[in-house]
Amino acid sequence: MSDLFFSQLDGDALRELLARTGLRDAAVVQVSSTLHIENGNAAAARLTGLRPLERIDQLLSAQAAAALRACIDGHTPRTVYEELDGVCYRLELIPHRDGALLAFVRDDRAAYDGTLRVLHARSTQYLGALLAEATQVDDPALAAQLRRDCLRLHRLLTHSDFLHDPPLTEQLRLGYFDLAALCRSAAEQAASRLPEGDGAISVQAPEACEALIEPRLVRTALYNLLTNALRATHAPDSVSVTLTDDGAFYTITVADRGSGLDPSLFDALLHSWQRLSPYEDYLALVRQGVTPGFGLPLVQHIARLHGGSLLLSPRAGGGSELHLSLAHLPDTLAGNNLRAPMVLDDGFSLEEVEFSIL
Repeated sequence: MSDLFFSQLDGDALRELLARTGLRDAAVVQVSSTLHIENGNAAAARLTGLRPLERIDQLLSAQAAAALRACIDGHTPRTVYEELDGVCYRLELIPHRDGALLAFVRDDRAAYDGTLRVLHARSTQYLGALLAEATQVDDPALAAQLRRDCLRLHRLLTHSDFLHDPPLTEQLRLGYFDLAALCRSAAEQAASRLPEGDGAISVQAPEACEALIEPRLVRTALYNLLTNALRATHAPDSVSVTLTDDGAFYTITVADRGSGLDPSLFDALLHSWQRLSPYEDYLALVRQGVTPGFGLPLVQHIARLHGGSLLLSPRAGGGSELHLSLAHLPDTLAGNNLRAPMVLDDGFSLEEVEFSIL
């Protein structure tokens, strides 16, 4: 396979490819209607290990293979997310002649360029100065508001940094912790920041539930789900946390009584941070009641680091239920200390940062 094959592509397919990827960041494969590889660039040869005339679907998951067939049959571009050798790729499927182009893009690292690194470093520097200056403000209410606004920005920066440069599961500080106690503690922390008399957050969990997790990351995920739930509803006693264990996965469900998330827009909430899109596309989502952020993508990534996922379902009687699943990880991963998760690394408490929007 050769990088010269770009010059052989149809104009429409090439324009679609350029609109969806940066060619330097993509491994691109051309396949026929029978899913046999016809050509590809050098990056694709390195990534797939496959040669022309071999079938691409031997490499793909059942979901991605079905999406590829639908792309070819319907002559319509599609986007799916595919994991290869433990790495998540955005897989762009683009109709091309009688077959399709498959472009594998590593969004997590490709999007984290030098410009963003500089923005993060300088923003953190200026943020520290603003927090210090806020202590010199005479008006206590204004000082508190300035601190809260700074912590909101700090929250965005640290979450973005984690999403763009995450550790591997094997690099986490995994240990056995009581997941039930963690759920109760997170709910108490969230309720303590509510106006007096607004009630508590209900928790349904076993008395104890030992799980192999990175507790700081799981707590961060819970704080994000609780923050979203409290923002969606004005009745805190209708926010609930439920912990279950089916023997393969621990599932933490955070439910609210808000207007309910639109399932058709859930993918946009999880993946819009990865996609190159014009500002008008972002505003179009906002007009639909969806404001893409880092909270839910962060929760999803933390779930994946623990072998699980983040799912959405409607709540009976109105509202949404977000299900954070964590796999029963093998004992061999316990005690690793290869890299500390850099979600937060300064003098602010995790609770203060995560609940800064309340």
